Amino acid sequence: MRWLLSWTLSVALVVCVTTQSDAADPAATVFKAATVGDAVKVIDLLKLPVMPGAVEPVNRRVSRISYNAAGDCKAAFEFHQQALLQQKWTELPDSSVNDQYSSGMFSKAGFTCSLTTTPLGPGMVNVMLMLHGNVDLKKLPLPKGSQVVYVGPQVAMFKCEESVEVATAECHKQLLAQGWLPYGQAGDSQFFRQNAVRINANIAAAPAQMGNTIISYSSEQLSAEIPTPGETVQLQYSDQTKEVLFDTKDTEAAMEKFYRDTLTKAGWKATTDQPFQIDWKHGLIFRNDAKEMLELEMYGVKEEKVLRVIVRHKSAAEVDAEEQAFQAALAKKKSKPMSKLDKIQVTLPTGAEITESTAKNIEFTVATGKGKSSVAAIRKTLAAADWKEKVTNDDGMIGVIDFEKGEQSISLRYVDPGFIPAEITINGSGVELEQVEKE
Repeated sequence: MRWLLSWTLSVALVVCVTTQSDAADPAATVFKAATVGDAVKVIDLLKLPVMPGAVEPVNRRVSRISYNAAGDCKAAFEFHQQALLQQKWTELPDSSVNDQYSSGMFSKAGFTCSLTTTPLGPGMVNVMLMLHGNVDLKKLPLPKGSQVVYVGPQVAMFKCEESVEVATAECHKQLLAQGWLPYGQAGDSQFFRQNAVRINANIAAAPAQMGNTIISYSSEQLSAEIPTPGETVQLQYSDQTKEVLFDTKDTEAAMEKFYRDTLTKAGWKATTDQPFQIDWKHGLIFRNDAKEMLELEMYGVKEEKVLRVIVRHKSAAEVDAEEQAFQAALAKKKSKPMSKLDKIQVTLPTGAEITESTAKNIEFTVATGKGKSSVAAIRKTLAAADWKEKVTNDDGMIGVIDFEKGEQSISLRYVDPGFIPAEITINGSGVELEQVEKE
């Protein structure tokens, strides 16, 4: 986003600036953001064919598909370009297609998607196809008198004479009036969700624009519709894991009521009358007629005097796959005599604070911002011992990394929101974990 912001601001110095005239009363605009079902009807990325030479794993979500393949950027782009055109997508102007890097935008039925191919090395390329939802960015609310700086399919930028604080408050108010719900923030960016579309409203001062405030809008399709209460602290959403994490000053009882009430109205039903407890955490599981699952997890963080809430979505296919894997593992376990488990030494990073340590589970905290690097050292050790790694997410805030060796498995999880100590969990199956202090 930063490179796009810098490039667009440079362009703004030489383009003609016009008055934004079609958003005089944005609160009156009737708009329905796409649901997950709407997105799948336009293009089903869960079933989209990949190019010959694709390397597993192919990471698929409703909102995006990403994979590596043998080939070059131009050939990979043209493979998906032709597939999109055959599905009646329209290629928008200014595509860039060559052997070094290729990118383009496409539209259909109000939706936009981006296609990029990036070289990974000799004979290998990364392919990313991402849905950006069905939002017309130029029609999102603005303070009165705002002027267009740049409008494109992926980002729309405007300037106004209001202060950052006033512009932020005005956009926030009007977005709520349009039915958008707050969905976290980061720096100058505020996120809002409606159904399964999230928009990013980045509002900041722009010295290159004579001290005016720049308002930048972008959007993305989400792979899950996970509700959250209006008042949260440091909400984070990861589409890769379909997981939302936030802190709240409310009680567990209040959160339980919110999710029971909200999800019941949306066709979900809790599987138990009371929250269940695993270790120090309380949780609920919700199911719907489509056999999807929402997992609610809650636990107190005493140091911050908040309740931490995590909600995860799993599709019917993901639930079924987990059940099949569990039954297969159970059958293998029953058919084999018990044997002595291998001991796996886990060297903890300097400064780690242990919260739990057993032969199956080790949990500890490290300093804020150190979650990813602490896990990286453990990953390196396991890789050196010939464990096969599978990364589901590793974005610095949330990490989900699994290892396998034969019938043994180890999972690494970290949560590092950036304002409290990072929490790291290591689970072992078919092995015994042995905690080792770093010398």
